[in-house]
Amino acid sequence: MASDGFARYRSFFQRPPALVVHWHDDRTPAQAWLCIDSLHGGAAGGGTRLRDAGSREEAVFLAKTMAVKFRVCGPDIGGGKSVLRFDPHSPDKRGVLERWYKHITPYLRECYGTGGDVNVDEVTEATAITAEVAGIGHPQEGICRGHIWSDGENPASKVRRLKRGCEATVRLRDLPGPRGGAWMVADVVTGLGVARSIEAYARLRDQSLAGKRVSIEGFGAVGAFAAYYLERLGVRLVAASTKGKDGFRVAINETGFDAKALITSREGTSLPAPARDNHVLASRHGDEIFDVPADIFVPAGASHTLTAPRLRKLKNAGVKVWSCGANNPFAYKTTKPDVNAWVGEMIELQRAADKTFTIIPDFVANCGMARTFAYLMSANARPRAADIIADTNEAIDLAVEKLLKGHRKPTGLLEHGYDVFVP
Repeated sequence: MASDGFARYRSFFQRPPALVVHWHDDRTPAQAWLCIDSLHGGAAGGGTRLRDAGSREEAVFLAKTMAVKFRVCGPDIGGGKSVLRFDPHSPDKRGVLERWYKHITPYLRECYGTGGDVNVDEVTEATAITAEVAGIGHPQEGICRGHIWSDGENPASKVRRLKRGCEATVRLRDLPGPRGGAWMVADVVTGLGVARSIEAYARLRDQSLAGKRVSIEGFGAVGAFAAYYLERLGVRLVAASTKGKDGFRVAINETGFDAKALITSREGTSLPAPARDNHVLASRHGDEIFDVPADIFVPAGASHTLTAPRLRKLKNAGVKVWSCGANNPFAYKTTKPDVNAWVGEMIELQRAADKTFTIIPDFVANCGMARTFAYLMSANARPRAADIIADTNEAIDLAVEKLLKGHRKPTGLLEHGYDVFVP
């Protein structure tokens, strides 16, 4: 009997998580949730996300996504996630993060590892604040201490290597960075992995990427560096979007942008203001990118943005291949605080999309940072950018090979991925 990857996915997400910690800030309206789906192998991991619509259900859903991701990239641990409900543009943001990390310090020290995510910087916020308030050397320290390691290495050695490796310097001659003309591994590695997944797919299917067009939803660290590394492969960036406190900005150039110039012109992680660039326009919803003719699509912004109308637009625009830089990009309509209801609605969209597009799942495409952590926790790892990037590329290649094994059709890859990777 043929397996049903979507049924496997639904069953996994319906199982209650092991633990949810709910916190109310005593100085602001902020709330937060830490979900640990399981302490498989003695530990759990997952980043910290902060947005004004964050919820318990989002934390549960993302913790389960992380559990699948660790099956792809290691280490052999459970999934976790921190989600804060608060205005990311508020001047009280740092104080909220400080009080949240202080509240969950026992987990951070013993069994839970975190990092950056939406609206939380990996180095200047997650790493710096956890060091300050929890007294740990790296936000992944809980995994170093809690996981049942077979190498016998002292956890402190793993923590030191994580700190050095995540902040290792990446110098791109054609794209100077904001940190003394350079970037850090933590800046580039997730976007690099998204691009690598497309490269690996094309290689294994004997397809050329030269001259292909890509549209990217979200142009922060993930989307920008996906564009950068895809451009190196001959792919032209034709559309991108960002969402900021002043609404959406959309960049469109059907003949192709210089991705490096567009990255350099950003205001933080937002596209430049429309007045500064005649290819950038202000937008109410950011829908314009879905109409631009393209071959490849990278959702790399918020979760749950891809609705049925947007799927139709992407099909009409000629898109064939997706690489999911965002976790859980499929939308849901229900307002019920119910993960099961979310999953049911998302599966309907996923089934429809999976019949039309080649979809490289999020737990394969965007595992670059998680893989970096896993590599740096290995006793023989070298905390140098070149070694970390080489390891990430190898891990993505192996994951895509496993994803494609026994599956020759261009469609149905998302369901097949669930069957292969969901526990």
